Amino acid sequence: MKKIKYIFVVFFMILVSCDADDNRIAVALSNLTVSPEVSDDGSGKVVFRTSATGANVVKYDFGDGTTGESITGYTTHTYTNSGQNTYTVILTAIGSDGNTITETVDVTVDVPVMNSDLVNLLTKGDSKKWFLAASQAGHLGLGPARDGIDGDWWYPKWYSSQAFEKCGSEISDCFCDDELTFSVDSNGEVSYVLDNKGQTFFNVGHRDVVAGTEEEDYCYDYDTSGTKSVIISTVEGNVPEAETTGMQMDFSDGGFMSYYVGSSSYEILSISENLLYVRTYDTLNPDLAWYLKFSAEVSTDGGEESLETIFTNLVWSDEFDVDGTPNTDNWTYDLGAGGWGNGEAQTYTDNPENVIVEDGVLKITAKGTIGGASGVKHYYDDITLLETGGAASNLEDFEGTAPEFSGFGGASSTVIDNPDASGANTSLKVAESLKNNGAETWAGTLFDVTTPIDLNTYTSISVKTWSPAVGAIVKLKLENQANADEFFEVDALSTVENEWETLTFDFSDAPVGTYDRVVLFFDFGVSPVGDAAYTSARIKSENLYEFTYGRVEIRAKLPSAGGTWPALWALGANFDTVGWPACGEIDIMEHVGNNSNTTSSALHYTGNSGGNAVTGSTSVPTATSEFHNYTVEWTADSIKFVVDDELIHTSFVNSSDTPFNSDFFFIMNIAVGGTLGGTIDTAFTEDTMEVDYIRVYQ
Repeated sequence: MKKIKYIFVVFFMILVSCDADDNRIAVALSNLTVSPEVSDDGSGKVVFRTSATGANVVKYDFGDGTTGESITGYTTHTYTNSGQNTYTVILTAIGSDGNTITETVDVTVDVPVMNSDLVNLLTKGDSKKWFLAASQAGHLGLGPARDGIDGDWWYPKWYSSQAFEKCGSEISDCFCDDELTFSVDSNGEVSYVLDNKGQTFFNVGHRDVVAGTEEEDYCYDYDTSGTKSVIISTVEGNVPEAETTGMQMDFSDGGFMSYYVGSSSYEILSISENLLYVRTYDTLNPDLAWYLKFSAEVSTDGGEESLETIFTNLVWSDEFDVDGTPNTDNWTYDLGAGGWGNGEAQTYTDNPENVIVEDGVLKITAKGTIGGASGVKHYYDDITLLETGGAASNLEDFEGTAPEFSGFGGASSTVIDNPDASGANTSLKVAESLKNNGAETWAGTLFDVTTPIDLNTYTSISVKTWSPAVGAIVKLKLENQANADEFFEVDALSTVENEWETLTFDFSDAPVGTYDRVVLFFDFGVSPVGDAAYTSARIKSENLYEFTYGRVEIRAKLPSAGGTWPALWALGANFDTVGWPACGEIDIMEHVGNNSNTTSSALHYTGNSGGNAVTGSTSVPTATSEFHNYTVEWTADSIKFVVDDELIHTSFVNSSDTPFNSDFFFIMNIAVGGTLGGTIDTAFTEDTMEVDYIRVYQ
């Protein structure tokens, strides 16, 4: 198809002649041109005037998912997407003989945001008050402002407040009192008023604005009176498209939203009738992105000290009162190693030593080998970029600050003292790769680099390696942090055993790309055999018992060993079709042995998963020595978490927009190590989670 780069205003002509017998003479189809006329009144209306010699009809694909046709060459179409958008319109002229010709034209249309659904949600079509969503975890958050600072950057990676964290304390309570009013007038203009009740919660870095002296964030007297105008526009920021509305609010006259960090511009990450979630940048430190959540309802202060349940009918339970293997009518198993997406070290089994019902309780036991993992170890060092002419540049020699390794598939890396400094490598520090017994054949380790590797200049990469055998496949892969589909990998074979050698990897055929991640695989294609260093169990009710809504109560005593990570949780039953986090995850209880006697609960779903999950935690001083009740009350309107009848996490407003309105199944397990379990105690041999019962009320 030919792209029209110019505009003609002509008439549509259908050239037809008839003889005395009214026989039609076909005219060759040609000269398809179009002139789009875009209205400048913000209505989104575009007039298309089209001409084609010998055409009977012209069909239009308007580029917004709609189509039309015209036999006169004149048609109008109204675009409704707010903001400035460019649409590629495809025109197909059809002649009397059925032949066609096609052209395309780009049309740029600007529909004011003020006419959009977003403004109606923000203002309710007139005026609407918003309040700090203090009852929700993450109502204030902090994370890196952009790529290249600390890995992922589009969620509050560094800090996410607990529910009501800032309320009730003199230094921060004013934050919870703010009222933010957005209004829209008959002309579609949006205005804003912040009623701070006389005080504003200031970030400590901005205290000079009020001549503050406190060494922490603090509530200072501050005048926010007056109406600010609000301009809403599209924004092409650095937040992934799936995590934002792509719209931004700019406030006049220094207006801001509740927490003072100097900014008057806020990107709207999400908005609904009940929740407004925004992101802004600290004006004194552009590396910092702040996150704020606001609710259309005033948050209560945790209010109910005990749960007033609406569910009283016991519909399903397992009392674990029959010794032996868990009831096969209720439970099945997840088996194997591979890290389970979190870099965990254990292999899950169904062996009685890892999972058994005994003395009226379910016992899930994690076991380990003293001194750590067993498997195959390789060492590597001095990753060096090589130019064609021989010049070299060090990429990583592990002598300074160690890179942040991420292992997968049952492998891990760490920086250690050189175990063989007598040969070809006398470096003090090297990296150790451990591939656990039972690990995936594709297990490996990665780390990110700040500056993308220039493969135009450096066409090869050398790595010093130490392998326990000749012929081990060493795979070096470079990829794009932001797009794992953009990668290039090269294999080499170890040629000596139990000594250092230098392997060279030729990247001269790599396509142009952004290569800012280094991935290393040792013994690629091989899974080490032998007893797993750590074993545990993970039982689940998938396809056996699945349910929607209710009160779940689990009575359990938790392990305390460093590195253990027990969890009582539920996963969306459509996990195998939509994947995680779209399926949703309800963490009723998680505990970390390295932070013993503090339990947490969490909700994971699209836009709020991993480090951005909706979370809450509480201290349970005897969690590892006594049984306690861990409860979730799950309704179509809310999800509340309870420990021993005390509400600890009551903030989540459920709605049709979340995945928490379909069947879920239970999972109970102990992980070892991983992203949350952390460092495993080198003296660890075993520890057990005991579950007295699990009950569901509806």
